[in-house]
Amino acid sequence: MTDIKETTGKSIASKFKHKFVYGLIFLGGRSLAYTFLYPLVLTYCLKKSVMDKSRAYINRRFKPESKAAFFKHTYKLNLTFAKTLVDRAALGILGNTDFSADENAKNLYADLAKSGKGIIMLTAHAGCWQSAVNCMGFLNKPMNILYYRNPKDNDKTVAQHSGRQAPFKLINPAGPLGGVAEMMSALNKGEIVCAMADRVFGNPKNCLQADFLGGKVKVPYSFYRMAAATGSPVIIAFFPWAGKGRLSSMVFEPFYVPDCGPAKENYQRYAQQFIDRLTEFCIKYPYQFFNYFDWWN
Repeated sequence: MTDIKETTGKSIASKFKHKFVYGLIFLGGRSLAYTFLYPLVLTYCLKKSVMDKSRAYINRRFKPESKAAFFKHTYKLNLTFAKTLVDRAALGILGNTDFSADENAKNLYADLAKSGKGIIMLTAHAGCWQSAVNCMGFLNKPMNILYYRNPKDNDKTVAQHSGRQAPFKLINPAGPLGGVAEMMSALNKGEIVCAMADRVFGNPKNCLQADFLGGKVKVPYSFYRMAAATGSPVIIAFFPWAGKGRLSSMVFEPFYVPDCGPAKENYQRYAQQFIDRLTEFCIKYPYQFFNYFDWWN
């Protein structure tokens, strides 16, 4: 799993490394920064490289019948992405974000957290996941995030903007054994492990194929092996952007994975279950899936 900006390359996200954008947020809040986005995103969407990074998902999700329709979807997708980046920076700079998590979901998390078992939370490069993981103090449980930060990426995190320590620990998937030992240790201590299950990091053999929007995609299966080994429940959750300074949650019922043996094919149903939930998210929030590469190729 990688940071989203590693795959978008020199895209809209690169503009948010500039102090000018942060200054707009500081001086005028989100509204002023949003105003700056519209011409910026329009300019970037005219670039072939940006259109190419958006093409695979847009063609499969929307099936545009003209260049104009394709450009409209490209613009709306990248504009939403840019707004989530503004809100992420604003969370650190201004410290105010409305996380309207469903009360049932909060209670579900709280009950699982009290059980003493570890929790595996699977999400995707979608919505406002980077903001959401900074707003989960109500769990009162240590959180660990499997996250690769590109050394060339100098964009600031929420914690760097706020000057406070991040409320979670990062586990590097580029480390020994892909971070598996650290994740297992955290789960055995009853902690939360959060990971993006829409990206394979490392050996492509360590994945399964699943059906997504009319084609085959590769997804990791190690999370389900860990769930079986530790007895930890798996929660699939997404955090859609809900408007200026607001994010929501889309949480599905937790499930447990029995020991299915070493063969990865035995965990196919769980990998497909994650993809089916991601499909539901993409149907409800079509402009909030930000996995900018041809996942089907």
